[in-house]
Amino acid sequence: MSLPPEAEDLPAKVVAQEAQIRWLELRVKDLETQLYGKKSEKRRILEEDGNLTWDELLGEVRALAPAAEEPSSPKAPSKKMGLKKGPKPLDPALPREVIAIPAPDLKELICPVTNRPMQPAFVEVLEVLARKPAEYFVKRYERTVFTSPAKTAPVYGPWPADVLPRARVHASIVAHIAAAHFCEHQPYYRLEKHLERLGVDLPRVCQVSLMAQLEERTRPLVTALQAQVFASGYIHLDATPIDLVDPGRPGAVRESTLWAYRATDGPVWFDFQLHKSPTSPAKALEKYRGRLQTDGASGLADIGEADGRVTHLGCFSHARRYLVKAVDAGELVARPYLRSINHLFRIERLARHFKLKLDNHTELRRRHSLPLAEKLFCDVLAALPTAEPKTRFCQALVYLQGQKASLMRCLTEPGARIDNNPAENCVRPLKLGAKYGKAAVMESGTGRRPVRPLRVASPKGRWLRKCGDLFRGRMPLDCPCQKNVHQVGRQQQSSRGSFP
Repeated sequence: MSLPPEAEDLPAKVVAQEAQIRWLELRVKDLETQLYGKKSEKRRILEEDGNLTWDELLGEVRALAPAAEEPSSPKAPSKKMGLKKGPKPLDPALPREVIAIPAPDLKELICPVTNRPMQPAFVEVLEVLARKPAEYFVKRYERTVFTSPAKTAPVYGPWPADVLPRARVHASIVAHIAAAHFCEHQPYYRLEKHLERLGVDLPRVCQVSLMAQLEERTRPLVTALQAQVFASGYIHLDATPIDLVDPGRPGAVRESTLWAYRATDGPVWFDFQLHKSPTSPAKALEKYRGRLQTDGASGLADIGEADGRVTHLGCFSHARRYLVKAVDAGELVARPYLRSINHLFRIERLARHFKLKLDNHTELRRRHSLPLAEKLFCDVLAALPTAEPKTRFCQALVYLQGQKASLMRCLTEPGARIDNNPAENCVRPLKLGAKYGKAAVMESGTGRRPVRPLRVASPKGRWLRKCGDLFRGRMPLDCPCQKNVHQVGRQQQSSRGSFP
């Protein structure tokens, strides 16, 4: 009895179906991890699998560390004090107000046993934390204006620099609104209600105008900060998406981008753009020379590559993120690769802990980090042809192979970091607003009704009003929000005669 011709293709179909089932199982596991799994990328210390054990590596790093200075006089061993029970003492730097409790009546100070007056024994102290409500007051400035019978221009002294004459607001009010709105993420309407309870009338539209004036006055400082970042010679670059609703498309959401440029010594400059095209950082860095560390986003590797003025560095932390997702999705084949990258980060932590000098740090990388990375990329090249497509593990292998040159450069360039975490860390606080709001909406008014400021729509129905470029305070002059702010100013000036 002969089998039909279709039976010959059954083994191949079974293999294909098993591969499809395996991929679907991994996909389901990946989605479950995204919904219910841990968000942190911190892993438990995996078992050693290299030629160098932990004790040997620790001993070698200690040998490369600079010798610690011996103290001039030996310190006496400190006694271990147990944890005191009770509330934590208040900060001694806080101002104190001493309040004396009046003594009881004289009749109560007579001892019922001896019938003699009691004597003061000790003073019992109770410190409680108190708060004085914010005090708003009016500063009255007076200046003499000198005129001439010839009707020449009057002469008078200038108003103080910390006063906004047209707004009739002191700089302390502007600082309070800016700190509460941008640092503490307080929406303008909540600040307005808070000020109303204290007897101060400061509408939201006035707060928006004050922030626009603050942007004008801080522009030189921001320009100097940008110049300092670009002059450092080592920039960490990262982008974070921000959902933005354009007034020209009601109800539609478009994705804008906040670019973070962070120098390796700390200063940060933010650049808000309406798109995520790499042309924006390419234009900003057209005259930059030095190192540029990114997470491997498309288009960023071409910045300064033609003339060789920019040295591109990769991010092992971003590569590890792919492997973490693969392991969480049940692809245990990714564990050895994740273990190798964890070893690289462990070596870097030891070098920072023992404060190795640049030469010793470079030598430590040459002995241990470079061989470990070379073995990692050899394993990636060998496993890439047999990896199941469209899986987390396959994505990790493709990323590692595509970023091999920039990742290896992190280990060969003296003083370079192996991750782009400085840029990601400075962007992370700004993403706090995304937890409460998803889309920014611009509303336009008609007639005498002023244009409302930019606001962020919360999924729960709350509206957190924002204005302009919230994060850097620097907005293109042709931005709709900037035009609307000036339009409000003209409306209010024509109706009232003055506008904050």
